[in-house]
Amino acid sequence: MTFNELKRPPDPFGDDEGILDIQCRPALPKDHEQIALLAAGLLDRVFGDSIGHHGSQVHEAILHNLQMRLRNDCTWVMLEGETVIGMIDLETAETRRLNGVSIPRAVADSLGLLEKVEHAGLLPLLVHEPAPDEAHQPLVALLPGSRGEGRGTLLLMHGVFWAKAQGKNWMTAWIRMDDGYFPVYKRRGYYIEKEVEAHGDEKTEKWLLLKRPISSMGYKSLRDNK
Repeated sequence: MTFNELKRPPDPFGDDEGILDIQCRPALPKDHEQIALLAAGLLDRVFGDSIGHHGSQVHEAILHNLQMRLRNDCTWVMLEGETVIGMIDLETAETRRLNGVSIPRAVADSLGLLEKVEHAGLLPLLVHEPAPDEAHQPLVALLPGSRGEGRGTLLLMHGVFWAKAQGKNWMTAWIRMDDGYFPVYKRRGYYIEKEVEAHGDEKTEKWLLLKRPISSMGYKSLRDNK
């Protein structure tokens, strides 16, 4: 699939008019540093203080993981002009076999945090295995100054159209309930498939596995199971 075919996908659940200067394309080696910064900022919010003192190690773990992901165009960047302002990471069962673990799992592995994360109940987020008919979104991130104007929604829709191009029926993503993003996903057709509780040092947080159909077969399955 070419860049132009995915450049401005229609949004069946909303309207993305007004952000005509935004483009998305598969990540290139020159984008890796900016992607690593975006991903590290997001993971810092996910893991909290667990990675706060390991900035360079987190950065290197992300960069190493990205080297493997370029082959399959499963990490995309959002551009405003020539500047990378956002990224979305995507995977299927096939790309997982080719690329190895997801970026969040690679970071947890590099810092020796898997045991702590498992104890906290966050392991499903890190070891989610996409089903054969599913595409999964491990990460989506925007620069702080680029949020709140529909750009995140456009990134989500790029993920959906990427997944459709892979012949998948479903799209999934884990989010933290307290982050307040569920209404954005809900407007795009996602529903809550599963809830888990993560027990941190100071509080318990609820995480949601969101899911939406992206093909006629997926929509039919959803209707039949209601």
